[in-house]
Amino acid sequence: MKLIFSSANSSEVGLAQSQLEAAGIECEIRNDAISQALPALPFASELWVLQDGDYEDACEIIGHRAYHPQPA
Repeated sequence: MKLIFSSANSSEVGLAQSQLEAAGIECEIRNDAISQALPALPFASELWVLQDGDYEDACEIIGHRAYHPQPA
């Protein structure tokens, strides 16, 4: 399971989820309820790809919005 996208705007996360699911890539949204219930706090909805092997394809599908963590 890998984090692919995160945004304080849950609509953006939902759109990315729809694109991935249309391509047959299993994914899951996390923190969505928290970010909507407490909009003043810095919680972001997160989109996770369930199968690590789908990560590269998912990055291509959602393009520039993909989450790319910085090396430590």
